[in-house]
Amino acid sequence: MRIADLSKQERKIIRAWCMYDWANSAFATSAITAILPVYFVFLFQDALGSELLIGGFSFTGSSLWSLGAALSTSIVAFTSPVLGVLGDRMAIRKTLLAIYMTAGSLFTVLAFFSAYTSSPWAWLLGTFFLGNIGFAGSLVFYNSLLPHVSPNDELLDDISSRGYAYGYLGGGLLLLVHLGLNLAFSDSSFADLVTRLSLASVGIWWFLWGLWTVKVVPEPPLLYANKVTSLGSAFKDSFSQLGKTFKELKNFKVMLLYFGAFLLFNDGIQTILAVAGAFAADTLGISLTFNMITILTIQFIAAFGAMLFSRLAQLITTKKALTVSLVGWSFIVLLGVGIAPLEPSKLEDHDYQFVYVENTNIYKVDVAPELSDSKLDKEWAQNIEGLLDANTKTLSIDQAHSFHNLVAEKSQYSSILYQGPLNALNGASAIGPNHPSTLGSGTLDWWPIALRDTLWKPLGIPVDFQWLLLGIGVGLVMGGSQALARSLFAQIAPKSRSGEFFSFFGFLNRASYVFGPILYALVTGLLDTRSAVFSILVIIVAGAILLSRVNVEEGIRVAKAEDARVGL
Repeated sequence: MRIADLSKQERKIIRAWCMYDWANSAFATSAITAILPVYFVFLFQDALGSELLIGGFSFTGSSLWSLGAALSTSIVAFTSPVLGVLGDRMAIRKTLLAIYMTAGSLFTVLAFFSAYTSSPWAWLLGTFFLGNIGFAGSLVFYNSLLPHVSPNDELLDDISSRGYAYGYLGGGLLLLVHLGLNLAFSDSSFADLVTRLSLASVGIWWFLWGLWTVKVVPEPPLLYANKVTSLGSAFKDSFSQLGKTFKELKNFKVMLLYFGAFLLFNDGIQTILAVAGAFAADTLGISLTFNMITILTIQFIAAFGAMLFSRLAQLITTKKALTVSLVGWSFIVLLGVGIAPLEPSKLEDHDYQFVYVENTNIYKVDVAPELSDSKLDKEWAQNIEGLLDANTKTLSIDQAHSFHNLVAEKSQYSSILYQGPLNALNGASAIGPNHPSTLGSGTLDWWPIALRDTLWKPLGIPVDFQWLLLGIGVGLVMGGSQALARSLFAQIAPKSRSGEFFSFFGFLNRASYVFGPILYALVTGLLDTRSAVFSILVIIVAGAILLSRVNVEEGIRVAKAEDARVGL
């Protein structure tokens, strides 16, 4: 059976269900991945420098961001099971979806006002924290509608993949608009305003398109035998049923095993997606504009990837296709750890370029970076105060020596002196210890150094395009892993208790957002960001190994037996 074979009304409902992916993916794409984390790191570093020390523990912009993601999703993780049971007892799934959607959209719009507060980075983190609760909570009930909008189990893979494809296209379309605005105003005084307006537009897009789903998709019928109409008794019954469900999970051994596998591999995938933008800005020095270009590329490739893996699932089963995507993720994470900015080698690669003025014993600034108000740049400005004449922008030979040494010892920049009268200065270059290309002190820095020497440098691939190549790989496997993980669970979950079990699925989905980001923040504080990314690879591999032991056919049989037991 194909979706095209369904009635007009059935196709209309499926399309409306998919449109919520179109709506909320604006938050997942522009907010969580492309704009918010990079903007947050910028505000964080502008106010606090490269790190914040609390009780001797180091927090970078990316690790603090990942911690905020973990705490916000943990709230949804521990409330969704109870709300899911309520959804099976009362006709309120769409109501709960609408509440989470409205709250998430509102707090995303409020991110616009960060510039008018005394601590913009804290305001931005707070609005993201609350907006992410709305995003994560709405997905619990959106996913629980999947078995009910599909008139046939054979269509679950197709509908789930189609939903993700809608999301990638919708999120990508809005991100394209954001990218155009960013490029148009990046060098103007309106750059910050445009960034904040882009964030506000995410909330508006999410809410308005989400109304389509809320209006058209019908509330699922109450299939479970113990229906209630009183909210008070529903809460009492939900807590009672929650405890009963925990005890009953032993009767759903396949589902329990899949829960464990999903918790691991989804933890890894979601953590990578959540921290990628912050890692790119924090460790690699990727600009906001190029990160947006990369995420936009991922979106459109992911739409194709979701449908490609749907087709692959038809050929080799859902489980095997999901495993293929996890193998792809493992290689991508390993490659991500090995991304390395190239060391400045050509004249134009250096941040500071000084040219010798013939017969004057003076070096003149040819190119210099524009220093910001960030803590690091303020410290650097103090270090070079008195060396570089602000008006004439010139250096004596002795000052050139001193400046060159300061760059090498205390900066985040690189410099080169050329056309000088002395061999020691002509062509001399320096790279600061905080420059993105400076490697060697990290636990796993041998890996990016090896890749840079054997792959990136010989091919002349700068870090921005390394990041873009990695994004293409992410796009190919991202849609398949997410869509097939959802549809595989729908196959082994009883329809009569879909709200209940999908809430457990949502609980694990949100719980998997908690452990990974905390692990990332912990490993970053103890070691470094590259080691933190590598630790996530271990989780994905462990989940793939556990998935190999899941007997899908047995899970389907048990689900149908449960539906038969309650009279469905």
